[in-house]
Amino acid sequence: MVERIKSGIIGLDELIEGGFVKGSVIYVTGKTGTGKTSFAASFIYAGCIRGERGVYVTTEEREEDVKDDIMSVFNVDLRVLEERRLLSFVSLRPTLPSRMVGSEDIASITKLYVYDLMNKIENEVFSIKASRVVIDSMSIIETFIKDDYLRKVALMQIINKLKELGVTALLTGTIKEDSEALSESGIIEFLVDAVIKLDFVPVAEEFKRTLTIRKMRRTNHSVYIHPFEIRKEGIKIIEV
Repeated sequence: MVERIKSGIIGLDELIEGGFVKGSVIYVTGKTGTGKTSFAASFIYAGCIRGERGVYVTTEEREEDVKDDIMSVFNVDLRVLEERRLLSFVSLRPTLPSRMVGSEDIASITKLYVYDLMNKIENEVFSIKASRVVIDSMSIIETFIKDDYLRKVALMQIINKLKELGVTALLTGTIKEDSEALSESGIIEFLVDAVIKLDFVPVAEEFKRTLTIRKMRRTNHSVYIHPFEIRKEGIKIIEV
């Protein structure tokens, strides 16, 4: 039997044999406005209310902005969960180098950034005994690392470390408006265990957002396009 955990998305678990595979790495991707952060928040919150502690890593937005956004969408105050030691936030936004750097320096900077990222995540996981991790988003990391080889190695190290920690991890990524790819670099979707693609359909009158499970290892999953809504009670997949 494959052990699974609840996704936190209403109606999704029924499409993936009961939930995400425990210990897997899930990549949620989509263009701007498709609901990636709301999806990540739902996943981490679903764990917290079940006593499954979580670490939420933000690499682009300010920590306070993420909390305020989630509060406005779901009326959930993540600060309360922090006070109860069910949730820990980590803000890790890359900084600009103070001078021009060469290729050797870039490799060193990349190594240090990945080490710092995973060291802080590991410390927080051990500190609160977390079983869920969100990294929102991976796109800034992919953009930060220009060299294709270094980027792939860095992404592999991050994913392998998450697996070593024994957590179930959800990573988000942004697709460019004019792109048909699943990620910034076209690499990460091959390294993770599962890929969920969110789409925004502005021409639809009734449903504007859709979800497609592009892959999920060890899971007999739905291959259809599913419309969903972001409501106060959570993200809900609409039956059609």
